[in-house]
Amino acid sequence: MAGIPGGENLHRLVFAVLEHGMRSVGTPDGLAPALVEETGTGARTIKSYSGGALDTLVQAARKGATASTAERVAICWDGMLAGKDGDERAVMVVAQERGQQRSLVFAQRYTLDGATVVPEGRPGLVAERASMLG
Repeated sequence: MAGIPGGENLHRLVFAVLEHGMRSVGTPDGLAPALVEETGTGARTIKSYSGGALDTLVQAARKGATASTAERVAICWDGMLAGKDGDERAVMVVAQERGQQRSLVFAQRYTLDGATVVPEGRPGLVAERASMLG
């Protein structure tokens, strides 16, 4: 991802989490907000959040990221992108690695054709946000 902040390891994590999200949105249970933590050796753990409002669950995942000792963290959820042509569904990922001053927000837009998830365009960086890592 030339020209996008973050190292190669962070970019790999983001793509893996986006793939997880795209697979999950098409399941009957959908995509539960999740926190993915990655160690310096590349070992990953995932914790899903359920049983509340989306904003509350994403905020809980963000608190988990702040408390994390992992080298890299990513949070994913099924969200919306607002644009001049209206809102679009998207798998959202906010990710950060140690040493970065800010977290990065990525999105993969999609539509549903019945039960089939159809990616729209390519994933991309959509924003930078405050640091998640404590």
